[in-house]
Amino acid sequence: MSNQKPKAKNHAQLASHTPGRIRFKLLAHCRDRQAMEGIGSTLRSCAGIRDVRLNPACGSVTVHYDNEHHSMAGILSFLEDLDVAVESIAHVPSIGEEGDSGRANGHSPGFIDAINDLNQRLRQATGLPVNLKLILPLAFVGAGVWSIGKKGLMVESVPGWLFLWFAFDMFVKLHPVEHRQP
Repeated sequence: MSNQKPKAKNHAQLASHTPGRIRFKLLAHCRDRQAMEGIGSTLRSCAGIRDVRLNPACGSVTVHYDNEHHSMAGILSFLEDLDVAVESIAHVPSIGEEGDSGRANGHSPGFIDAINDLNQRLRQATGLPVNLKLILPLAFVGAGVWSIGKKGLMVESVPGWLFLWFAFDMFVKLHPVEHRQP
């Protein structure tokens, strides 16, 4: 018996995304009216989903969601659970993004959103307040201290202090400083 997840039967392409709204288009061979209605009704029943609009003629599905309750990754996860594989040909810019200048401070908003989503899922599954933004750097600190204690500074191979640097760098990137404008 295989533990592999079955492949999605509905394929779609991401058309646009802004915080609180995502639109995707089902590919032509997946535009079955019943399947679209099923996707729409299931999404409407989820907490935090404000509205779902379907256009069976062009295969378009627009989902309005509570941006405080869900992330784009969370919505895409719901769709994956509904056997809908949403693919993006290229990076679809969103209004909330700052473009390449937003990456100049060293953090990736998509990565932080993924960590926040994983925190929320772990909290719901275990009931424990999990903070991966703190746990991940601490794991690297532990690996660095263990490596230095076991093998020394290891200047001839991968040095233990490199783990400490990764921990510091990860902590800084996971806790970006938000500049408030006067």
